Amino acid sequence: MPDTQRQVKLPASLMAAIKATTADTTIPAAQRYEAALLITIGYGLWDVLPTYDPTSIAIPEDQWGEICNMLMNLATDDIGQVNMSLSWMNQGPSGYKP
Repeated sequence: MPDTQRQVKLPASLMAAIKATTADTTIPAAQRYEAALLITIGYGLWDVLPTYDPTSIAIPEDQWGEICNMLMNLATDDIGQVNMSLSWMNQGPSGYKP
């Protein structure tokens, strides 16, 4: 364990995401555990790295597009959908063709 520990409080939105994920019994328990762990660690890294470069990681193009579509569907109007897509493009990982 490091000598100094950064204390990070998870925002309510992340707690809600963890709660929704862990409560979804259609997902195997091990995957729900993994998701909760990755959400928590991901936010910890996001909060710690003030110069986070989203292009430092890349996911397969089909996954990138699938997540983008899920996020677009959160908005109920065209402008909101565009804003969700642009936010994902600017703050999310890069995509690559496998």
